[in-house]
Amino acid sequence: MEALTHVDAEKTLLGCILLDPGCLYRVLPLVKAQDFSLDSHRRIYHAIAELAEAGKPVDAMTVTDVLIAKGLLDAVGGVGYIVTLSDNVTSELARIANVEHYAEQILDKSRRRQARAAGDRLVKATEDLSIATSDCIERVQESLLEIEAASGRTAARHVKEFMPEVLRELETQSQNQGLVGMTTGIPSLDLTTGGIRHGELWTIGALSGRGKTALGIQIVLASAYAGTPTYVFSLEMQALEIGKRFLAAKSSLPAIQIRNPQAIKNARWPELLRAAGEIADCPIYVDDRPSLKVQELLASARLYIRRHGVKLIVVDYLRLVEGRGRELRDQVGYVANALRQLAKSERVGVVLLSQLRRPEGGINARPSMLDLKESGDIEAHSHVVLLSYLPVGDDGRPNPEDQFLIIGKNRNGGIGSLPIYFDEKRLQFFDRTDCANNPAALSERA
Repeated sequence: MEALTHVDAEKTLLGCILLDPGCLYRVLPLVKAQDFSLDSHRRIYHAIAELAEAGKPVDAMTVTDVLIAKGLLDAVGGVGYIVTLSDNVTSELARIANVEHYAEQILDKSRRRQARAAGDRLVKATEDLSIATSDCIERVQESLLEIEAASGRTAARHVKEFMPEVLRELETQSQNQGLVGMTTGIPSLDLTTGGIRHGELWTIGALSGRGKTALGIQIVLASAYAGTPTYVFSLEMQALEIGKRFLAAKSSLPAIQIRNPQAIKNARWPELLRAAGEIADCPIYVDDRPSLKVQELLASARLYIRRHGVKLIVVDYLRLVEGRGRELRDQVGYVANALRQLAKSERVGVVLLSQLRRPEGGINARPSMLDLKESGDIEAHSHVVLLSYLPVGDDGRPNPEDQFLIIGKNRNGGIGSLPIYFDEKRLQFFDRTDCANNPAALSERA
């Protein structure tokens, strides 16, 4: 066995199929012809797959007939070679029951060869002065992502394998007031959605300046305070601005004073320092690069998932991430789909912030998912879609009685409008019922 090939495993897998055609249907979802290292094995496996697809029997004779018809029998070593493929099985060096294991060995070597090829392409690209360095790096990142995506092939799971997970999730919800995922910091939202589950993509849509980033930051803080390592891609705001918003949320000082610290009285600084100390102890990582290609974002996210155990990723905001596509709509859809795949493959929660298009009925028109800017693909790829509705009066001041957080999509629960209150001093969302039950708190915030 060599580092890049395992010819014995390839021969054994083909031999298992020829002796017991039932093996084919156990490995077809896992292995493709291109995963074999030898051209002869790729041709034989392709002939086997053709027979299976046509509903014809698979054995050494039928495979030989297909190869003869294609003029390929001599190219694969003739009838004698096909017959010897099952030697390991008939001599009991290998067992048909272990055919999935042989498939995994073949796939492992296939991935190694693909990684090697990606490295070779990178070397050639770096020697070509007409190719920018950033493009070289992007090419190898794309190649590695394609390898990882292809390696995700797997057979379906029997229901008995995942039913225990279903029961564990239900038990968790019953014990945590409906919360099974990561908290959003808004109790009614947690109750309605169950929280941000691992593997889910959430999208938060709002008009510019209507709480999109504030809700994203609230989710970051709530999850991080609960011990969830969180990674924030802040393409719109600098890390220092994010830090100031953290302080506004976790201290009693108004955000306007934190933005203009000359108004902070000396007696208030100790509280600010205590809040800063608490925040500094949270597992939060902020990446404030002003622009990112989606491949760079995915690579950074995976690095921190492995290095720091990140479980929640927040992206602020969608249109600033560069994706493939000729039209902006295509680029936006590509990024949303890439983040959905990241959430699913890495078992993390991803929260994507997105601007809404300005509604035809004016800035106070109630938003819908049709207002998600540039792409209906955002809705399609998201497990949950939240829309912030914070209308203002003629004087430009908000009316707390009209503020709602609209759940436009929720794969694991109901949709509708949650009455909320947006505290402009702390830049945080609260359940309006909590404020109603505590008038003093409402008047203090307002």
